[in-house]
Amino acid sequence: MFGRLYPLRGVPRQGQIWSWISFDVANQSFTLLINTLLFSIFFTEYLVTDPDRKNTWWGATYAASMLLTVVMSPIVGAMADARAWKKECLVASGLLCGTLTCCFALLQPGWLWLALLLYIPANFAYSIGENFLASFLPELAEREQFGRVSAFSWGVAYAAAFVILIGTAAAMKAWGMTSPEHWRPFFVFAGLWFVAFAAPTLLFLRERARPAPVPRDRRPTAVVDAFLRLGESIRNTRGFRDLVLLLCASLFYGTAINVVVVFASIIAKEFGFNDVQLVGFVAVITVSGIIGTIGPMLWQDRFGHKRTTVTLLVLWMLTTLTLAGIAWQRSRAPDPAALPAWPIWVLGNLLGFGLGSLGSANRAFVGYLTPVSRTGEVFGLWGLVFKLAAVGTVPFAVVKDRLGTPASLLVLAGFLVVGLAITLLVNEERGRAAAREVDEPGTTGTA
Repeated sequence: MFGRLYPLRGVPRQGQIWSWISFDVANQSFTLLINTLLFSIFFTEYLVTDPDRKNTWWGATYAASMLLTVVMSPIVGAMADARAWKKECLVASGLLCGTLTCCFALLQPGWLWLALLLYIPANFAYSIGENFLASFLPELAEREQFGRVSAFSWGVAYAAAFVILIGTAAAMKAWGMTSPEHWRPFFVFAGLWFVAFAAPTLLFLRERARPAPVPRDRRPTAVVDAFLRLGESIRNTRGFRDLVLLLCASLFYGTAINVVVVFASIIAKEFGFNDVQLVGFVAVITVSGIIGTIGPMLWQDRFGHKRTTVTLLVLWMLTTLTLAGIAWQRSRAPDPAALPAWPIWVLGNLLGFGLGSLGSANRAFVGYLTPVSRTGEVFGLWGLVFKLAAVGTVPFAVVKDRLGTPASLLVLAGFLVVGLAITLLVNEERGRAAAREVDEPGTTGTA
């Protein structure tokens, strides 16, 4: 019975796939404990000694690491393809990220520049590792098995995330780790977790691609070629007006997604959550995000990609505006602790649902408007757009420092409004016809 329920039943190379999944499990410690849950608060409340600029520093640091990823991805990717170094680059990124994460435990108040020197390369290694991890999927599974293998790996990673969350909450409760200066052991744990679960990838994952050696005098050209291919990919979208509009819209609500990921625990802390409640709040967002990714899968094809995206954007925008109203109310209440907490939990669920559903729906919408023959280059651009969207965390953080949380949440809603306005300009039928014209020349449709 359980064999029938096993999602990978009948899929070949299962040992290889499990060694690949292990890396997906490994990076959950960095995703949760560093980017989302603990390090953002440790950074803003403990490391930065200027309270008027603490969020600005955090937003700028995160944005800098993502910009580094955008710039370096074509270079590192070209080198890895030429020498068949994908596995080496993947494992090296994991070891580098894990080692630097352990070093976060050494940081003291005011050591801001050291924190930047540790975090920026650590988050870069984590982000570039995600790229290399995804690039192995075509080598591990047949095309018709991509969805099943990818979804199963995602599910195992989320299960690992819950283990980490439960362990973190238990440790906080048992040892009274009630303030950021007590959280150093969690950073060491996050780094060791990353390295430990990257070990099966190092030992068992095999790269099937063969090197394509580049002559020594051509190596600088190979790097230039990587950027030329990126430029060509951008130029190739010129005939797909609606796809370009959707990618532009993705830049704005990708900013909202980045803000929620890296500022969720900071905002929750301001709403009066203690440390254990904070872990519970992130767990709620995680569960809602899982549900959110399933929802569009059930109705998006019937309801329409544009309608689904617009509906989710409106829902997330209203949630953000309501949260801004509650933040404004709390900022003027004589005793904020006396205000009911249940609205925050409800809104947290809606934010988590939007986080999962909007990302899932957007990916499907992009795929719907993309010719099959160009999925690789288009989704490469899509990934760069979402990483570039991290720059939007800086204006959010600056407004938060200067004008407060309510105003910053209005900025977040503003990003969603712009994304919504651009999405409304997308003509779903025209965009699909343009994609079909490439795949099936002779079909009617205009780009």
